[in-house]
Amino acid sequence: MHVIFRPKNPGSRVALPRPVDRALHRLGQDISTARRVRRLSQEDLAQRIGTSLSTVRRMEDGYPGTALHTFLRALHVLGRLDDVMKVMATENDALGMELVREQLPQRVRTSRGSKVRVARPATAKEDAADDTDELKGF
Repeated sequence: MHVIFRPKNPGSRVALPRPVDRALHRLGQDISTARRVRRLSQEDLAQRIGTSLSTVRRMEDGYPGTALHTFLRALHVLGRLDDVMKVMATENDALGMELVREQLPQRVRTSRGSKVRVARPATAKEDAADDTDELKGF
């Protein structure tokens, strides 16, 4: 594992795995590009997200001490927050969903201990009849 040391405060050091360091730099560069495409200065962005100019500069430089909420507020101002939220959505987590599937029980039993019967797939005719009252008998 490669580790990069970057000073957080004078006299202290923060260990960052190389992929995290690259991701911070890339995110900072992408925020900088999005800001410039929208013809916003760093000062404009700082004002809109409620932070200082130096914080925006550090964020765009990929400084690891920049708070997550600063990145998220910048993405919100730039109209990109929803894109980040979609990427992180549970349904887009292939590994997480696979781990959940592995934990599913092989069988499910009723409280009396007997097996639960699996319903057969409905035919197209039955589906059409069910469309009129989806919750009937629910």
